[in-house]
Amino acid sequence: MRINPEKHPIDTLLRMDSTASIWCQGCGIGVVLNAFVQAVKRVNLNPDKICLLSTGIGCTGKIAEYLKFKSFNIADCNVVDYAVGLKLQEPKLKMVTFLNDADFIANGVDDFIQAFKKKKDIELILIYFNSYLYHIFMEDKKIRQTKFSMNLSVNEILTPFNIPHLAKICEAKYIARWTPLHPRRLMYSINDAFNKQGFSMIEVVSPCLMYYMCEGKIREAINRMELYENGNSIIKHNEPTENLDLRQNKEIIIGKFVNKE
Repeated sequence: MRINPEKHPIDTLLRMDSTASIWCQGCGIGVVLNAFVQAVKRVNLNPDKICLLSTGIGCTGKIAEYLKFKSFNIADCNVVDYAVGLKLQEPKLKMVTFLNDADFIANGVDDFIQAFKKKKDIELILIYFNSYLYHIFMEDKKIRQTKFSMNLSVNEILTPFNIPHLAKICEAKYIARWTPLHPRRLMYSINDAFNKQGFSMIEVVSPCLMYYMCEGKIREAINRMELYENGNSIIKHNEPTENLDLRQNKEIIIGKFVNKE
C-alpha cells in the first residue's frame, strides 16, 4: 500500500480546518487526543460508531471540535443519564466522554454516583483529566463546597477525592491511570476500554499549565514532563484502588488497576 507523504495516517479522523489547537504547548490534552485517535485506529472501529460526550466547559470541552466523530455538548444534565438515553436510542454506539475537575464539580459528583447506582450496566468510557483545578474554584468561591472537600484547606493543591476508587465504587470494569509522559501505555488502555462491555474510567494526571505557569512552578513543556519522571511516577499494576489517593502518596501511582471480563 502506498502512503501519501503529505497526509498523516490520522488525518481522516481530525478536523484539519480547526487546527492549530487552542491548547498550550505541553498541555496533556493534545497528548490524550492523539492517544485516543491512535487507539481508534488500532481497534479498527468505524468512527461512525463512536459518540463523544462533553460538558463544553474549558479546554477539555474543546476536544470534540477537533475530531470527526458524532458529538454532543451536555451543559445542563448528568453525562451518565445522557449517555444512557443515547445508548437506548442507538445501541451500537460506543459512548466516550472527556471530563476534568471543573466538569465533575459543575455537573455534580453526587449526581454522577447516583446515576451509576441506578444504571450499573451502562457502557461508557470516561477519560478524566485530573487538572488540579478544583482548589482554584474553591479559592475563588465560584462553586459551593462539597462534602468531598470538607477536611481540606482551600490553599492545598489537591484533588478532592480518589478518582480510581470512585470508579470502583461505580463498579467500573476497567480502571487505569497515566500521565502525559506515558502516551503509548495510555493508548493501550483506551484500546482495552473499547473492548470492554460496561463502564471504564481512565484518569490522566495532568495539572493545568495556565495556573502553574502563573505561579512560576512549571517553566516549559520539558520541565512539565520532568514532573512525571525522576521517581515521581511509579507503575504498580493491580494496586488496590484504596491506595491510589493522591492526597496520601508522595509519588503518582500509575498503571492498570481493574480489568474485569
